[in-house]
Amino acid sequence: MLSELYPYAWNNYLDITCVLLRLLGLFLLAPAFNHRSIPAVIKVVLAFALSLALYPVVRPYLTPFPNDLYGIIALAVRESLIGFFLGFSIHIAVESIHTAAQFIGFQMGFGVGGLMDPQMQSSVTVLVPLYGWVVLMLFFVLNLHHELLYLFVQSFRITKGIEGTFLEHGNLMKLLIGMFGELFVTAVRMAAPFTLLALTSNLAVGVLNRLIPQMNVMLFSFPITILLGLIVFYLVAPELIDFIENIMTESGEKTLAILRAL
Repeated sequence: MLSELYPYAWNNYLDITCVLLRLLGLFLLAPAFNHRSIPAVIKVVLAFALSLALYPVVRPYLTPFPNDLYGIIALAVRESLIGFFLGFSIHIAVESIHTAAQFIGFQMGFGVGGLMDPQMQSSVTVLVPLYGWVVLMLFFVLNLHHELLYLFVQSFRITKGIEGTFLEHGNLMKLLIGMFGELFVTAVRMAAPFTLLALTSNLAVGVLNRLIPQMNVMLFSFPITILLGLIVFYLVAPELIDFIENIMTESGEKTLAILRAL
């Protein structure tokens, strides 16, 4: 098996390198593959193995390898940027979930007890790592890693006719700004039940404080808010899982739509 692999890789090393560059750009930001706990050597080896496996599939859609130095550099930059854009689009979907978890944590009263997230290198509420592990688990349980590879293969079919380094298209920045706007809209939609709960809870505590001024409402308002938040989290958990799956799937479809629009 290995004796046949070496000549195969050597005879097609230029085209395989193009696939590898796009795949490395994807791995920089794609969920699961960009985790800090995975050594860089493992990422490169995995990207190379996937490049060998996917090369026969994407071979008909590869851009012919140029003969001049400028063309080679432009092709390398183009492949890396397209892979980076694919990973970035999925990364925005994951970040919208993390932003929603941060909003929910503040509404539940976890804002006073922050944690240092090694992946994000910032202080977050306790729900952000929890949501992060849920997203990572769903990414493999729902076979979204297969969807990611399908998105990768489809990108070759769509970008076959695109010339240049992928940066000359004026619509790209406008489309990226639109994706950032959708990030906050998605986060607000996910955090909406918990925001409504926090408003209702604070209103009830305020009314109770006016009715019984002698009672120290702050003493029991925090645990009640946390308890109600956990109850709501338990009730909406199935819908949140479906919502997360839809976010990840729609982000891939929107990415392909953006590539087609270029």
